[in-house]
Amino acid sequence: MVSEQDILRKVPELLAELAAIQPEFEADQGDGADLVIRLGNRVLIVEAKSNSQAGAVSEAAERAARAAHEFGAIAIGVVAVPFMGELGQRICREAGVGFIDLSGNVSIKAPPLLIHVEGRPNRFVPRGRPSSVFAPKSSRIARLMLLDPRRWWMQQELAESGGLGAGYVSRICKRLESERLVERNADRAVRPRDAHLLLDAWRSRYDFAAHQVVRGHVSARSGEELARRVSSVLEDTEHRYALTGLAAAWLIAPFASYRLVSVYLDASPSDELLEALKCRREERGSNLWLVRPNEVGVFQGEEHVNGILCVSAAQVYLDLGAMPERSEEAAEHLRKERLQWQ
Repeated sequence: MVSEQDILRKVPELLAELAAIQPEFEADQGDGADLVIRLGNRVLIVEAKSNSQAGAVSEAAERAARAAHEFGAIAIGVVAVPFMGELGQRICREAGVGFIDLSGNVSIKAPPLLIHVEGRPNRFVPRGRPSSVFAPKSSRIARLMLLDPRRWWMQQELAESGGLGAGYVSRICKRLESERLVERNADRAVRPRDAHLLLDAWRSRYDFAAHQVVRGHVSARSGEELARRVSSVLEDTEHRYALTGLAAAWLIAPFASYRLVSVYLDASPSDELLEALKCRREERGSNLWLVRPNEVGVFQGEEHVNGILCVSAAQVYLDLGAMPERSEEAAEHLRKERLQWQ
């Protein structure tokens, strides 16, 4: 694992290679920053992190921006990590700071100083399959907290509400805290440090393809008609179900008409259910996705909206990332209308 000191030693070398001129660096500890680099008539206030997880990048970006502001108009904050992913890049842009990574990617915009390199692969991919606080089972904790981000949760409450073991919850909460995604109060209760950051971090690691999806086609005049018909049929079965994707987004925060209806089922659809839905299996041109989730936690926070059962707004937002049609626009609208936490 690359240490923060390793990163700080490499940053001047990388900047020397990438800059259009060969600058002379003056490194100086001070102003609460990890490193201060004078590059021409600009000053770079560098904050280093040994990983590029969203919480760590957000914290570094905040510190770099604050230190650069205190230094003066000639300074710009820069976050340095082994590899900066798309979410980390967006966090830096929104904080008004640049970034540089040891894989060779950089974006520093402080006219007349402009350095931009992108597309270089991650040179620090960990071996094996990395564990995640957003793995199917452990994501129950994030989902619960996003249902009410202002609430302080005792770990026992999370365990009981999520159907999880106390020791398991303790381990996941410690990891969420180490990734700067949750904070604790004096009673050791936890809540999101920044609900938007927690949701973004989850979305960056969410994989809808991990669910089992049966695609089919049902004759219907509109997506709205199909959603109500599917809901009506499922209400008369023993299946646990809840709509997600475009249909649920439209119900929760109406945006635009849609064709595709997606619904979670607690079991794979039988031939009898497909017949009741008048659904024929069809990959191309499908307008109904019957989704068996890889984790029952997707049903946490389900609610009836205009008489139709939908998963939580946060879960809908995650799923829209894998949907066709105008799903990205629908996700942005849903977030604006229902996921604007203070």
